[in-house]
Amino acid sequence: MSILDYLAKYTIPYKGLKDGSHEFEFTADEKFFEHFQFENDFQGQVSVKATLLKKTLVMSLDIEVEGEINVTCDRCLDRFPYQVEGESTLFIKFGETYEELDNDIIVVPESENEIKIAQYIYELILLSFPINFVHPDDEDGFNTCNEEMIQKLNEHSEKEEIDPRWSELKKLIDNK
Repeated sequence: MSILDYLAKYTIPYKGLKDGSHEFEFTADEKFFEHFQFENDFQGQVSVKATLLKKTLVMSLDIEVEGEINVTCDRCLDRFPYQVEGESTLFIKFGETYEELDNDIIVVPESENEIKIAQYIYELILLSFPINFVHPDDEDGFNTCNEEMIQKLNEHSEKEEIDPRWSELKKLIDNK
């Protein structure tokens, strides 16, 4: 199955729909993430709810994502489940050609019958991620990273040596 064939199921056909609100549900899983260029291999499942509010001149598309993805901890390299949640609204106007006016406003040709939302789902999921994936602390506030790996990291990390001149200067500050 080609990439375009697979991602075609993340399409909302809006021509023929009556004005008003219409709900669509999708699932983003491992196969979904395989179709995007990204260095991580995400495993898990994210539910996607898309609500299209169709009007004559402008449509709005509310996308909500919620689920769990197994990610690699940037500290200890073990995998752990990360809760994904996010929502976004995309405004869709009609015009001559396809154009992105802003992060949340697009123009689609009036001749189009549907809107492909796979890229918007993917971006919303990525935007819900932190800068670094690190195991969350347990209920007692203790780190849940792989203890062996943390111990090896501590063994191999350079110990910071303080320049003795700074120690002498610090004495001057303390003696005010």
